[in-house]
Amino acid sequence: MPVREFELFHGAVLTKIVRSDRPMTLRMIETKPGESWSAYTVNGEITLILKHSATPRKLKRERGSFRWQFTLGAEQIQQLIGANSWLGLICGSPNIGKRAPMEVCLLDPKDIESLIDKSSLVQQPIFVNYQPGKSLRASSPKSEEIVVPRNRLDTWEIPGS
Repeated sequence: MPVREFELFHGAVLTKIVRSDRPMTLRMIETKPGESWSAYTVNGEITLILKHSATPRKLKRERGSFRWQFTLGAEQIQQLIGANSWLGLICGSPNIGKRAPMEVCLLDPKDIESLIDKSSLVQQPIFVNYQPGKSLRASSPKSEEIVVPRNRLDTWEIPGS
């Protein structure tokens, strides 16, 4: 059975989460492989929505800079309404392993509140910008740029761990 693109990208994030010495539970709530997203419950306390994009656009302003766009649908927005919801935006490339930038932009509940309008269930975009040697920048039509450390997933103190 072939490995689907979303399984590959989501697996990278899930591996980082479970590779700690702390006990943890992880349960998939829902998945829509054709829409590149899945929702998970971590430690029975938080919801983690993962969404990936393998189509970076080069930015002209600085060499090696890229932007990814993620579109959140009504179902995803509803799942993000809870206070303990996190959003992992997997910024991928079709050229895995060929020095293409690949990052995970992990957004906490406060970031999500800034970036999306939770009172509206219409599709909403979030953009993630990458510049070599700098933190990630997440933005949306509702918000100015938010600085997101590139190592946030690695240093994340997962509730309930």
